[in-house]
Amino acid sequence: MAPNSVVDVLVIGAGPAGLMCAYNLAQAGVKIRIVDQRQERMLKGQADVIQVRGIEILDSLNLASKIIPSSYHSYAFTTYRGNSDGSISRTIRADAHYGIESRYRFTANNSQSFIEGVFRDALASGEKIIRGLSFEPEKGLKYTPRSVFVEQGVRPASLVFHNENEAAYPVEVELKDSKGNTEFVKAKYVIGCDGAHSWTRAQLGIEMVGENSDSTWGLVDVSVDTDFPDIRNMTVVENNGRRAVVVPRENDSVRFTVQLTDAEVGKDPVTGRVNRTKVTEEKLLQIVKDVFKPYRIDFIGKTWWHGVYVVGQRLASAYEGGNGRAFIVGDACHTHSPHAGQGMNAALSDGHNLAWKLVHVLRGWAGPELLHTYEQERRAFAKDLIHLHERIAEAMSGKVKGTNADIISNSLGFVCGTSIQYEPTCLTDLSGQVLAKGIPIGQRLPHQVILRVADCRPYSTHDLLQCDFRYTVLLFTGDIKLAIQHEALEAFLQGLGSDRTMFKTLRRFSKKETCEYTDVPKDGRSHWDTVFVDDTAYTASDGGGAAYRSLGIVAQGCAVVVRPDGHVAMITELGRDGGKKIERFLRCK
Repeated sequence: MAPNSVVDVLVIGAGPAGLMCAYNLAQAGVKIRIVDQRQERMLKGQADVIQVRGIEILDSLNLASKIIPSSYHSYAFTTYRGNSDGSISRTIRADAHYGIESRYRFTANNSQSFIEGVFRDALASGEKIIRGLSFEPEKGLKYTPRSVFVEQGVRPASLVFHNENEAAYPVEVELKDSKGNTEFVKAKYVIGCDGAHSWTRAQLGIEMVGENSDSTWGLVDVSVDTDFPDIRNMTVVENNGRRAVVVPRENDSVRFTVQLTDAEVGKDPVTGRVNRTKVTEEKLLQIVKDVFKPYRIDFIGKTWWHGVYVVGQRLASAYEGGNGRAFIVGDACHTHSPHAGQGMNAALSDGHNLAWKLVHVLRGWAGPELLHTYEQERRAFAKDLIHLHERIAEAMSGKVKGTNADIISNSLGFVCGTSIQYEPTCLTDLSGQVLAKGIPIGQRLPHQVILRVADCRPYSTHDLLQCDFRYTVLLFTGDIKLAIQHEALEAFLQGLGSDRTMFKTLRRFSKKETCEYTDVPKDGRSHWDTVFVDDTAYTASDGGGAAYRSLGIVAQGCAVVVRPDGHVAMITELGRDGGKKIERFLRCK
């Protein structure tokens, strides 16, 4: 280790949250380091479900194609309840993504270690991986991605914040490696992604607030021979007070998660500590067999991984500290039960939310006050997430009417991540909602199929939103062949003084056979491949032709500003005033 070094951002912890932060920052050319106290990277176990929105985010980062083919895709979910004779019966089997509009109407199930490996390989490559849809040469915003390797066996030992007026790098962290070597790292920001027992959180004096008691769960990854009919579906079982979750996995394997009693784990009634050694692999496998009676569960070959973990429903009292120079992300912020498959997804979204904002601040595109919106948005989400898990637990225990399936069904948009709502901040202006009632401001832009005018190729609206750290302005122009619409668009462009490379234009009404991308004024199209039409594709199964109707776009059209993370920031009318509103909005960021 060098005696000292200087970086823009130091990331502590190399789980999903830390790797998401590091990957975004490195792709933006930010000078970073990422350290992890484990001597070797994790190869087995932990999280294994990526929800719909998580896949969409990975796609925007150009990583989904490396994960989806190797993952198991789950489309349905089932629930079972116990009978008086100790057996279980199915209570529901349903579409796990009913009503969800996305290209990815499934969960991608794979080991956390595999997903982390994709991030690590991308980080190490130093290549520009996040690419926009357009072939247009980049103008401005040029940066070279950095090659970054996770430093294993390195732990933080001290954290000091210096006077910002006297130090360009006000954060100082002492690092120690496994050989006892010491290094002092100076940074502009530090991100603690170091798990539920976060060292960073403790240094910042942030408390975890919530349940005083914890629940204990056993997990086992295996291959099975069984007559249980839903072994390849996401399944939640409640059998006489014991809960279990089935996650079908890659390569014909399956993850069983079962709740353990205090007696089984030797829980100390005073300290609350559990003796994990009491739950042997054999005992855990027998518990699985018992929960699923009368169905037969036979285990094939070796157990790939098994473990015991303790979790309570807790939320950090704050997400930042050190005068806005330190942040905590992922499990360091929130802990909850595994019922809705949210752990890794919440961590990835936390990291994604914070990283693009750090890029904007470090590049001088925004003031440091932008970073406060990370806590405002993601802590509110975590509160809703913990509340969801509390309702599921109450339903499974019989304290409230209904079942956990009812609760999950009624919360599918939230569980899938497609209806997560960010409330008004400096990043969210709700005033233009009436212009596009099907595009909820504060939520991610909905998926619709559109056609590129120049070649009639079908795309998703999400293809327009590759996370290149820029805002995107979508211009829903209406029928631009009408003089009034053409004039409104030209007036809008005159009122807008921002970089036109942000523009993607979506027009309507004229058929693909009769419209031209050149119909759009040149100031409104930075390249031939940035103009799209709302029409049906030549191949019927590709869809299309429903965007304006589904999104509730008014006849006179509108402009939609989308943040780098895919969430809608504001909607304005076309015309000069609309252009001015967006120009002021972006200038303030």
